[in-house]
Amino acid sequence: MTKLISVSDAIIRSIESGALREGDRLPSEGELATAHGVSVGTIQKALARLSNSGLITREQGRGTFVSGARVAPADVRYLRFRDAEGNELPSYVHARSVKRLKRKGPWSEFLDGEVFVRIERIINVGGRFDLYSEFWLREEEFAQLGGVERDELEKNLRELLGQRLALPTLRVDQWMRFDEIPSAAARELGLEAGQPGFVMELRGYTLRDRPLYYQTVYSGPFSERLMVVREKAS
Repeated sequence: MTKLISVSDAIIRSIESGALREGDRLPSEGELATAHGVSVGTIQKALARLSNSGLITREQGRGTFVSGARVAPADVRYLRFRDAEGNELPSYVHARSVKRLKRKGPWSEFLDGEVFVRIERIINVGGRFDLYSEFWLREEEFAQLGGVERDELEKNLRELLGQRLALPTLRVDQWMRFDEIPSAAARELGLEAGQPGFVMELRGYTLRDRPLYYQTVYSGPFSERLMVVREKAS
């Protein structure tokens, strides 16, 4: 485990245990460096990673604070991991934006509509790396949800559709490839535009095999050896 990952893990554990709560101010970069026995540069990289994921916020002239309610444990069943020691890594979701778009793409071909809503989220996996997710719905179905709070967007969107609209996800087709990361995803992940990375496409179906949502998940390269946790059949 690298020093960067070790520091990130320690801060996440403090948030999970309640030692650090919503609104709490973290020690200074120098104090954190001394406490963890690492350089200030390593602390800055760890804080930048956690800030990008929404776990903390950094305010110029004030310090670094726990985001608290803006980040919740993620129910991301299709992307759960264990480390080399068999420990399941906690995942956290941070909603970045919700946009109404008429843009064409694989989502429009699958969902067969004219106007769509794209939900952009960052999924942090155990402080180790980030995933960038674009979740596409037809505009009319998003409108039927009747207004969605940020904390709901940071939970399981499939369950939200099932509970609010009685549209359960009955099947998910998944494709994986290694490809160039689009500029928007690269920007969110702190990568150079055009850099290759991991790409997963998910197509969700509901009753009568009707297309329900389209999702793409991106990640930059990472060196750790991780085990994917498979969802148990219910």
